[in-house]
Amino acid sequence: MTTSSRSRFKGQKVLITGASQGIGEATALYFAQEGARVALNGRKEDKLLAVRESLPKVPEGDHVIAAGDISKEDDVAALMDKSIQEMGGLDVLVCNAGYQIPSPSEDISLADFEGVMAVNVTGVMLACRAALRYWFKEGIQGRIVVNSSVHQLIPKPHYLGYSASKGAVGNIVRTLALEYASRGIRVNAVAPGAIVTPINDSWVKDPKQYEAVSSHIPMKRPGQSEEIAATVGFLAASESSYITGQTLYVDGGLTLYGDFEKNWSS
Repeated sequence: MTTSSRSRFKGQKVLITGASQGIGEATALYFAQEGARVALNGRKEDKLLAVRESLPKVPEGDHVIAAGDISKEDDVAALMDKSIQEMGGLDVLVCNAGYQIPSPSEDISLADFEGVMAVNVTGVMLACRAALRYWFKEGIQGRIVVNSSVHQLIPKPHYLGYSASKGAVGNIVRTLALEYASRGIRVNAVAPGAIVTPINDSWVKDPKQYEAVSSHIPMKRPGQSEEIAATVGFLAASESSYITGQTLYVDGGLTLYGDFEKNWSS
């Protein structure tokens, strides 16, 4: 295991929810390579331990395992306290955890709808609230980056809970950004399109489905988790110091309405 010579976030402390795989894992690796000490959140501690083993070490100490369910208030309080205590502070919160359940909207169960909203919306609120309270107490100008989706903007039939949750996330980001801009706290979102992650294995590992997905993307390929992680890093870095309340779509052009690439409407 080698330690990166990059140091954009040297000495900073970063908490990442949903860090056990995919975009969350790639984001943890990005920040650790840039010198940050990272707290890894997820519900399965064994997976978090495996991710930690893959991260470069930093002089400040071991990366932190902060297991817990972000949809539960007590869990969020505990994992936030552990992260702050073991890292000695918190500079950046990355709200990455989220999931989706497919169902025709007329058949979706209330339990499934509320379950998606609990993680994707309530979990974001709880984590942001906890970070804000700490930053106010310590006078820290922290940064929040929330992982949203192109479905913050594009409807997603058969995924009503997911679409609703990402629309809500967009307005959470804008509301918090406006409310706390004068305190120097920045809040932004990254909205991925079709990304190669374990959650998308059903089409990633099927050549025909992979090609079908790619055909709908103007850049003709899905994105990689590392590309999303780099965007999260940009929104947390000093290079974006005058950006707040924005959603940055990282989607290969999906939100450009690719069907209009050829003029069929005029």
